[in-house]
Amino acid sequence: MFHHDNLEVLRGMNSETVDLIATDPPFKKGRDFHATPDSLAAGASFKDRWTWENDVQQEWVDKIADDWPAIKELVESAEACYGEDMAAFLVWMGIRLLEMRRVLKPTGSIYLHCDHTAGAYLKMLMDAIFGRRQLKNEIVWHFRTSSGAPKKHFIKNTNTIFFYAKSRNSVFNLQREPWPESTLKKWQRDSKGRIYRTNDGKRYYIDPEGKRMDNVWEITLSSRSRERVGYPTQKPIALYERIVRASSDEGDIVLDPFCGCATTCVVAEKLGRQWVGIDIWDKAHETVLDRLRKEELSVGGDQGDRLFTVGDVAYRRGVPVRTDDAQVAAPKMRRRKHYFEDPPDGFTNAQRKALLIEANTRGDLILCDGCDRGFDSHEYLQLDHNTPRSDGGSNNISNRRLLCGPCNQRKSNTLTLSGLRRKNKKEGFMADSPRALAPDSADLTPQPQQRPLIR
Repeated sequence: MFHHDNLEVLRGMNSETVDLIATDPPFKKGRDFHATPDSLAAGASFKDRWTWENDVQQEWVDKIADDWPAIKELVESAEACYGEDMAAFLVWMGIRLLEMRRVLKPTGSIYLHCDHTAGAYLKMLMDAIFGRRQLKNEIVWHFRTSSGAPKKHFIKNTNTIFFYAKSRNSVFNLQREPWPESTLKKWQRDSKGRIYRTNDGKRYYIDPEGKRMDNVWEITLSSRSRERVGYPTQKPIALYERIVRASSDEGDIVLDPFCGCATTCVVAEKLGRQWVGIDIWDKAHETVLDRLRKEELSVGGDQGDRLFTVGDVAYRRGVPVRTDDAQVAAPKMRRRKHYFEDPPDGFTNAQRKALLIEANTRGDLILCDGCDRGFDSHEYLQLDHNTPRSDGGSNNISNRRLLCGPCNQRKSNTLTLSGLRRKNKKEGFMADSPRALAPDSADLTPQPQQRPLIR
């Protein structure tokens, strides 16, 4: 159990070490949640409001802008369609989902819980990170039978759980549920216990173990249930039992980066899985232990820095230290050599672009480094790498260039800048006027920036 910001804990975990992630993150509801004062989770609360200034770090924006163009475009579209708060939420979630994908084994899966507020955007975010073909199910959880009496719309009684696999080789254990009594009354059993019915003289059999589970799950958690601990967004054990049974085996490691009142942890312990829970709430650890006792599961004491085993609970306020090759969130982002980034305090992408614009300005025009064409506005120029990231290129300003849109498309992530210029010259795409000043000779003094942009 880790009490810390989950991003830092995730970054400290070795790659491909987790079998299943089952998590219930913030939904971007635009309000605050508080636990019942006299409950087991008394004092628990979290905000579900998002702003660019308070919840987004420029490092995250730069990583997305550099290496995940699909996420960048999604964030910009969300800002245009919904607002800045949705864009901030997607950056905040996206940088964490990238790390979740990294720590998953090739046979692993992730179940992400959400509702209608940001569900459509989260699905696109998951498509961008895991790949749209890795979406296995959009599970509809029908969690209550009524909720007020709205006059302008239907009653909202469902949430959504997006189930993505990391690869084609993901673990999946077929789940069944009992046949309804109304169905069984219409069928018969033969001497071997098989269930069948006769139609036109032929026998049709169904599996006696139950029908295959579909993607609509009706599971309720009564307000008076003994499971209740007063946590504002608590989910039922039965719901997460289905998830853990379906996509992990006994002894596997289950991770919940937003463990809250520990439903995932309790289920993993109950089903003989190892588990890791992360939450920023300072009493989450106590809630985990209390819930394990409440469910009559064995609970060990605090074990310092020991790894987790079933029946043993270790608690840490710090973050783990990676012992693998420190692979970043995607293979294409891995560097082949270490670079020192700019000055000690670093540059943002906006600062890098501003400096290169100054270096590339000739009179009233800004020149593209790829074709030497001049443009009257920086909006036509994009920040790109001299040596591609796929070949070990860094984010250092000495490895950054300004390219026009056509050059950036030609260069892609395979050509170096010199390779792009040779291709442009061969195809007659170079401008006639020679460059008078190389960008490396500019004064690289960073200027203060306003609101961090993802442009």
